[in-house]
Amino acid sequence: MKYKVLCPEKEYGKHFAIHIHDYKLFLDIEALFRKNFWHGPSMRSIKAYRLNLQEKFARRFRTLKFRLMSLITVVLVLVVGLPVGLFVYQLDKNYREFSTNMLETTTGIAYQYIFDGMMRNDTLNMQQNIELLALEPRIQLLRIYRPGGKILFSSRREEVQKNVDQLNDPVYLNKNAEELESFTKVDNVYVHHHPIYVQKECTPCHENQGSVIAIMDVHAGFTDSDYIYGWAKKLSIIGAILIIGILWITTNLLYQQQIESRLLRIIHGFDKLAKGNFNFKIKMAGRHELAMLAEKFNETVEKLKTARKKEEHFYQEKLERADRLVTLGEVAAEIAHEVNNPAGIILTRAEILKDELNGDSHNGQYSQDLDIIVQQTEKIADITRSILHYARKLPRKFTATDLNEVIQHSIKILQPRITKCQTTIQFSPFENSAIIWGNFPQLEQVFCNLINNSIDVLPEIDGRIDITIDADGFNEDKNLYRIIYQDNGPGIGKDLRVKVFSPFFTTKEDGKGTGLGLFIAKNIISNHNGSMYLHDGFQDGARFLIELEKY
Repeated sequence: MKYKVLCPEKEYGKHFAIHIHDYKLFLDIEALFRKNFWHGPSMRSIKAYRLNLQEKFARRFRTLKFRLMSLITVVLVLVVGLPVGLFVYQLDKNYREFSTNMLETTTGIAYQYIFDGMMRNDTLNMQQNIELLALEPRIQLLRIYRPGGKILFSSRREEVQKNVDQLNDPVYLNKNAEELESFTKVDNVYVHHHPIYVQKECTPCHENQGSVIAIMDVHAGFTDSDYIYGWAKKLSIIGAILIIGILWITTNLLYQQQIESRLLRIIHGFDKLAKGNFNFKIKMAGRHELAMLAEKFNETVEKLKTARKKEEHFYQEKLERADRLVTLGEVAAEIAHEVNNPAGIILTRAEILKDELNGDSHNGQYSQDLDIIVQQTEKIADITRSILHYARKLPRKFTATDLNEVIQHSIKILQPRITKCQTTIQFSPFENSAIIWGNFPQLEQVFCNLINNSIDVLPEIDGRIDITIDADGFNEDKNLYRIIYQDNGPGIGKDLRVKVFSPFFTTKEDGKGTGLGLFIAKNIISNHNGSMYLHDGFQDGARFLIELEKY
């Protein structure tokens, strides 16, 4: 099967003249062309390549190096190119003046050479002298013609008696111009049209003294001076370009060597740091700004390395503490389970004794003591149940609770110890009932822990504890009660305040504290959606602030 494909035009979008004998084969070729070259992966690849190239150029244009080199280029062009441009301009101006003067001098010499012939009206002598003058290498053409254009004399004999309008010479005088004298340059030929006026010596033969009788047309070339001037101009321009290029390349190399290479080392250091390598250091000699930056980078890495070690040590301590708390929780659950049964027996026996004493009016003091025993035993039972609930992650029972009653009951429970230690407790209850949504025994435990901690450190004489419930003027955003608890003890040192709520932290002597009192108290307040913190500004003793939402 024969077929022929003619493609007379190769440009994109031109018509392809296709002559094919098998129409089906033509359709197959057309489908193949459209698939592979028109809508196929080649066009998509070209488009992706173009976008990638544009993105690379955009990133390069945004770099500090591109901006700096652009600025340097502009400065070099202004500093070097502008003076050279002014020099070339002045050189052109001077050479134009020089050429004009030389041309005027040549014209003056030619005029003096033919002046005698003009005075004698010797046309033959004038023509011969003009031809002799044209033999001078610098003079290429010399002619004299009337203002109307008729040529009287010419170094080219064939032009005599012709009109300048009939010549192929592109340079001749504009007869309509106001000023007949002109200077023109065509290629390397300088043309001077000099008018010849009727002088006093010419009046015997010509009238109208001072009028233009003829025009001298001088064509001269200054080859040597043109050559020198051309090379001077070229050397100036080439020298300026070389100076700009050398300075630009030198500046670029200095930037790459002194700045860019150091910046890349610093960027490489940041890449290492981002990958978690804290042992990498940038070594850069010198006392310049980039060396100082590298030194600061190394110092920052060292600080981050130290901070990371501290953080790892901190988390390790937290993990160990968490393990201890888990173990403590398990032990506390076992203890609560074991204590719960004896507490139940004590509670039962105390209630029996109380029932037996109810009929005797002389045993009122014993009945009150039994009431306290029953209450504290019930408290032990509640605490053990709370511990078991906590261990099993069971919800606690919350009810409407009066903070005034909680604090008063806590003081009453600890009254024997308060009296024994000669401590004064001043409680200022809220004027009305301070009702919150909470658990009475747990809140009671908070204030018992605070009072016991204060009694342990208060002086034996003049020990004082002040407890106040306030709700006005301290927080405009929340509806809260604030309990201010303070004593006149030795207080807590600044270096220990951040650890005061940590578990197992205590300042008491060995065997006198577990370090769990404030930790448990803070957790109880947190479980009541409240906050408890140590007041830093209080100097005479310790002051704790507890905030709980109103019910």
